[in-house]
Amino acid sequence: MFKIGRIPRSLESFFRPLLASFLWDQATYFQSLVLVMAFAWGRRNITNLYRFLDVKRHRTRFNNFLHRARVDLAELLRQKATELVEMARCLGEKTVHLIVDDTRKLKRGKYMAGVGYIYDDVLGRTIPGHLYVTAIIRIGPVVIPLGIRLYVKKEQCEELGLEFRRMTELAAELIRLFEAPKGMNVHVVFDSFYLCPRVVWACEEKGFHFVSTLKDNRTVLIRGRNLKLGVYKRRAFRTGKKKTVKLRKPNGELVKYSYVDLGWVDIKRLGKVRVVLSRKNSERKILAIATNDPNLSGESSIRSYAQRPSIEQFFKDTKQLLGLGQYQNRSYEAAVRHLQLVMFSYALLTHLRLAKARGAKGKRKKREVAGMSVFEAQVELRHVVWKDLVKYLEDFQDPKEVLKELRRLLVAA
Repeated sequence: MFKIGRIPRSLESFFRPLLASFLWDQATYFQSLVLVMAFAWGRRNITNLYRFLDVKRHRTRFNNFLHRARVDLAELLRQKATELVEMARCLGEKTVHLIVDDTRKLKRGKYMAGVGYIYDDVLGRTIPGHLYVTAIIRIGPVVIPLGIRLYVKKEQCEELGLEFRRMTELAAELIRLFEAPKGMNVHVVFDSFYLCPRVVWACEEKGFHFVSTLKDNRTVLIRGRNLKLGVYKRRAFRTGKKKTVKLRKPNGELVKYSYVDLGWVDIKRLGKVRVVLSRKNSERKILAIATNDPNLSGESSIRSYAQRPSIEQFFKDTKQLLGLGQYQNRSYEAAVRHLQLVMFSYALLTHLRLAKARGAKGKRKKREVAGMSVFEAQVELRHVVWKDLVKYLEDFQDPKEVLKELRRLLVAA
């Protein structure tokens, strides 16, 4: 593995629209960190990332960028997401899925800002760590990061001088960030935790429709009677007229869903929503999917909600391959900027995939190229950096100078 000394020319179009927002030489730190996060191996803390950079600036300068960057990275990320959505028009999709969810990261730092005890659904226990509310845009096979917010508990907000915002408020803020492209339908997809008036109002303000699930403790109004959904849905699914739909997962597995369309149902605090009861294969669990889109059929509701696992794969890729949460800084500002840089590195890989897809011939080929995995996109990025390095070495006339430069750029194991 070799060090990165400059931004490859083919990647300059990704950074160029953002550079005017930076002061002094902070654009250099930003470009270097985003590129090396997407390029490198190992942990994505500043100490390890610096090993992959061929720069004259000291490592502490990059660390200071996380603490003192005078730029609104959240707004720049929204701007970049809008640009990538326009690039994704080449896929010919008519529907955009805006997916909102949260994830947790174990953090043991005693003096790290914002660390609190949170329940982890995967581990099944309470852990000390950080919680991130995230929104991504899915257009066909393409995933585009829109924004990420670090949730801080109320008692810690007072210590940090922050305004306390609930997770649902952060989700509503992320939804309001998205500017829908003309001619495209937007479905906001989230789980039952975020199905509340605050999030629904944010969808309605933007003219979006939501697709979510309902908890069993929801109260539904059926023929003038208030009933608990958990009790009603089992009887309704057993006696209702069932239909089936088959969906193919990204891994090729074919999944069969049986569903009953209940039509429009009055839900307490939400009003009238269309509810579809679905069961996957022969599982016992019955899922109640709700939407406020009058044009969405029962089958389409299931297909839209089936997009939600995309964000779980997104969390897995960003944690394992891009270092989401691998910061070691104490301050709240540094943690937030690290998260935003990870989002930019993912956006860079998406830009690389879309740029390659736009040059492909045929709609099917475009989707295949745009839908390559994050790991495959990283391999492609490393090829781009290597080709740029070869071009740089061609300027040396003496073979001994080439070998000397290669030894200098070699990253120590």
